[in-house]
Amino acid sequence: MELLGLDWHAWFTVLMVLAMFTTLLTSKIPADFTFFTIMALLLISGCLDETSALSGFSSSTVVVVGVLFIVVAGLEHTGVLHWVVQHMLGKPGSYSRAIVRLMVPVAMLSSMLSNTTVVALFIKVVRLWANKLDTKPSKFLIPLSYAAGMGGVCTLIGTPPNLIISGFYNAATKDEMGVLITALPGLFCLGIGIVTIILLQRLLPEREAPEADDISDEAPSFGPRTLLSTAIMFAMVIVSALKIVSLLKCCFIAALLMVVTRCCTIAQAKKAINWDVLMVFACSVTLGIAIDNTGLAQLAANGMVNWCGNNALMAFIIMCTLGTFVTEFVSNTACGAIMAPIAIQIATTMNANPLTFCIGLMISVSSSFATPIGSPTHLMVYIPGGYRFSDFLRIGLPMNFIILAANIFITLLIFPL
Repeated sequence: MELLGLDWHAWFTVLMVLAMFTTLLTSKIPADFTFFTIMALLLISGCLDETSALSGFSSSTVVVVGVLFIVVAGLEHTGVLHWVVQHMLGKPGSYSRAIVRLMVPVAMLSSMLSNTTVVALFIKVVRLWANKLDTKPSKFLIPLSYAAGMGGVCTLIGTPPNLIISGFYNAATKDEMGVLITALPGLFCLGIGIVTIILLQRLLPEREAPEADDISDEAPSFGPRTLLSTAIMFAMVIVSALKIVSLLKCCFIAALLMVVTRCCTIAQAKKAINWDVLMVFACSVTLGIAIDNTGLAQLAANGMVNWCGNNALMAFIIMCTLGTFVTEFVSNTACGAIMAPIAIQIATTMNANPLTFCIGLMISVSSSFATPIGSPTHLMVYIPGGYRFSDFLRIGLPMNFIILAANIFITLLIFPL
């Protein structure tokens, strides 16, 4: 029996999503246990088969994050992170200056590198820095994640959805996008995002970060291994960016070298892995798969698109709105892959510019701010920041609407319909 074109598996998935949000918003049950329980119920109910349910634990992104913890351990124990805090971030005189000092370089790095890599490298840097500024890390870790996401939009290679959407555009129009085609709209939205964070800084919580007392303000001393661990990190980044070796392989090699060269010990490497983060991360991947497999994402896309009629402007606005909010529940990569063919088809049918639709979609699917499952980088800072689910909602919902408006404005200005 189906209702609104969805079988009972889809409706059970909806129930599980609502139950997850309710639990995270209203209870003190740990996030990792909540996500694990939802995943287990989806498996038991048949909404996910065994392969899909376990796919999050074998996801290359999840494994990369886990291995990066070891790389960061090498950087921490050789004093690199302390050097970054002292010389790169410094000691700005106000919170507003600190936000700019943090978000601009993070965004620029994320435009060229994997944003998960950048966030993984900066999490402990930010916690050390926050200690020096006598500020809770929670005041900086959400802006860190937001900067990484918005920075990734600024180039075609900065985030996977950009490449996926450009691939659909190329196949449909036989026209290739330039690597910097999203630079101007991306930088505009980044600037708006930084200003918004500064203006809404009171909405950022002051949470007690777990294991905060294990971070020393004194620089674990500088020496030959400081330069060695830095070289390993840069080699990992450059080789993976040039696609000589996959990011996953580069991370494994770098982690192995950190241990072999004694930039960190085996015990330090094992202690550095945050299993709570990895559990939340892996289970969120399986939740996105369930939403996709049961047809919920496709139904939402089709339903929203049907509202636009023959109005290309309305279609564009609805598409950007849909991209912004659907990506709060499924990965931005999946959201882009689902919506790109629909967006191009609508533009073609309405005799509008498909490039406009594709650029708007690229920005919108990477503009998820309101839930920690909306982006891998949000999940990475969720537990280290001591956040609650509602913390993202409080500042992220206004961010969603502000960046959505900025996206619509700047994309239409640069790429007319």
